[in-house]
Amino acid sequence: MKQSDLAVHSLRQKLFSVTAVILFTLAPALSPAAYGQSASSAQAYYGSTQNGVTVADMFSPTLLFSGQLKTSNVGSILAGVSMECVLWTYTSTTATSGGGKNSSSSRASVKVTVNVDGNPMVPGQVVYCDRLQALGVTLNTGVATDSITIELFQATKNANHFNFFAGPLNATLHNVQVWAEGSVDCRDNTGAVIACSSGTLAGYATSTKVGIGKASLVLQEENNTNLK
Repeated sequence: MKQSDLAVHSLRQKLFSVTAVILFTLAPALSPAAYGQSASSAQAYYGSTQNGVTVADMFSPTLLFSGQLKTSNVGSILAGVSMECVLWTYTSTTATSGGGKNSSSSRASVKVTVNVDGNPMVPGQVVYCDRLQALGVTLNTGVATDSITIELFQATKNANHFNFFAGPLNATLHNVQVWAEGSVDCRDNTGAVIACSSGTLAGYATSTKVGIGKASLVLQEENNTNLK
């Protein structure tokens, strides 16, 4: 074999050796990107409802969502609950001349609690919406038979979001439940609880009620936290 042919052959062997070393070195670094994720990593959950709770006088604790999420060792769960909140408040107060001030109030609120494996997540029960409406009327005309009636009705719908947290947790599949409840409270001039009144104003049916519209739940695992 000629000396020039020997040189070319030697160069090819060196290039092959270098290429093999590069491939061997890169292979372990590249393979996890395709096959390295475990079944429990980067897990999340999403759920939504389009119906919610029909506007009503009140509603007892109602299960809106039930989702599952698996955590790793000392993993934590962050639950984000978004919700449309409905509040109606209506007060009707009558005052008589010389009778001093008469008043009434109505209140409507919606609260949410999120549990993981049956235990409340931090920070516990959260008020998503709350409105207290109080109305006072005083009439002084000098004529005892004169009277005045003032009515006030408000209907509000808004969207709210809050993050709930639990952890660290054991490395297992956790069950998360979202509970919501709505309540109303109406009182007279003395502060005594009374039945909430209803009526019609400008063609609108009025009363004191609560409800929930569209809602959603997002669960994700958090491995780091500064919660104290």
